[in-house]
Amino acid sequence: MSQTYTHNPRPIGGPISFAIKGDRLIVDSGRKVNEVRLGAVETVRMTYEPGRIGQRSFRTKVTMKDGKAFTFGSLHWRSLIEAQEMTTEYRAFAQSLCAAIARANPQARLVAGKPWWLWFSTAAVAILSLLATAYLIWQALRMGATGIALMGALLAMVGIWQIEPMVRLNKPRPFSSGALPDDLMPKAV
Repeated sequence: MSQTYTHNPRPIGGPISFAIKGDRLIVDSGRKVNEVRLGAVETVRMTYEPGRIGQRSFRTKVTMKDGKAFTFGSLHWRSLIEAQEMTTEYRAFAQSLCAAIARANPQARLVAGKPWWLWFSTAAVAILSLLATAYLIWQALRMGATGIALMGALLAMVGIWQIEPMVRLNKPRPFSSGALPDDLMPKAV
C-alpha cells in the first residue's frame, strides 16, 4: 500500500506529488521525478507558517544526511488569490511519512518548531516590539495624544494576534512518530 499527497505549494507553478512506497518516497514535480531513501533522512521538522488572513499554514521539512531537503505544506494554491487547506490529506500524509521514516531510520530526529536560535530571535523581537509599543502608548497618553495612543494600542493588538501563534506554536521540541504535534497540524473538521 502506498500513501500519496499532492499539493501546489505556490500560487504560480504546478503541483508536486509525493508517494510513499515501502522505504522510499517518490517526489514528482512534473518536470522531474526523484526517489528518496527514507533511511537517509536525518531530520523531520514540522512548523507553523503564517498564512493569509484567516488561514493557518503548516509545513513539514525533511532533511537528508547529505544536506538535501524537501518540504510540503498544508495549503494547496489554486490561483494567485485562492488557497485550499488540505486538512485531512496533510494530516494523514505527515503521519504516514513520519511512521515510514521512523521504521527506515530509527535515529532520524523528529522536531517540532523552528530551530532554537530562530525561535529565540523571533520571541525577543516580538517582546521588544511590544515593549516599544507600550512605551509609545504611555508617552502619547502623557502628552494627551489620545489618537496616537489608540493607534498604538491597535497596532499592539494586531501584532500580538499575528506574532503570538508564531512564537507559541514554533517553540522547538522533539516529538515521536506515533504522536505528531497536534498544534502543528491543521485542525480536522
